[in-house]
Amino acid sequence: MKIHPTAIVHPDARIGEGVTIGPWVLIEAGVELGAGCRIDAQAQILNSVVMGENCVVSGGAIIGGDPQDIEFDRDTPSRVVIGKGNTFRENVTIHRGASENSATRIGDSNFLMVGSHIGHDAKVGNCNILANDCLLGGFVKLGDGSFLGGGSAFHQFVRIGDLTMVKGLAAVSRDVPHYTTVCGSNQVSGLNVIGMRRSGFSNQTRLNVKTAFDHMYRSGLNLTQALASAVDLALEREALHFIEFFRNPSRKGICMR
Repeated sequence: MKIHPTAIVHPDARIGEGVTIGPWVLIEAGVELGAGCRIDAQAQILNSVVMGENCVVSGGAIIGGDPQDIEFDRDTPSRVVIGKGNTFRENVTIHRGASENSATRIGDSNFLMVGSHIGHDAKVGNCNILANDCLLGGFVKLGDGSFLGGGSAFHQFVRIGDLTMVKGLAAVSRDVPHYTTVCGSNQVSGLNVIGMRRSGFSNQTRLNVKTAFDHMYRSGLNLTQALASAVDLALEREALHFIEFFRNPSRKGICMR
């Protein structure tokens, strides 16, 4: 463990083996840092954040700050729970849960680029990339393996599926289905074929997902009709995963073509 003499580390914080804490870092009471983490200059880890091993927090990042909720009481106990192998670049902000004993949760191996933000009570899966200034509102749910472009913004409560590709500066206020590409304002432009291929989807599986996509978006059926008739399709697990996303939309609805 290596702690710079200018860092302020609360005695009640739990610091794992091999952690490096740089100049002017603030670590508050109740924080837990897993082995091998690196906290760079002027970063702040606040309010009982739990962070897994081998995470990197770059300069100026603030993790565990209060939620941006005008009714929030600062004395409310809540936290941020983070998995292992994540990278949070300069000036990333992640807010803690907004209600008593709630948590903002982040999985493993995510890469958040400069200035990206995760709002209170959001749930982020594994292996996602958030490019510069990407903004996730409160209670957003993000799956696994997605790439969210620079400056893209996501309204509170929306769901973002697995292996999605969202274009930079997109404004998203509806759910983004698995495997899709989204641009502009809630516009699905097609399937993330490259992402599926890189994730090991076979050609047959990609064709099967395309069948499901065409059924939901190009059949001319409304959502209820498309879901009812989807049971007659010969779909593989991945395509069924795509269809199931439509069965439980958030209050915001689903992005359309």
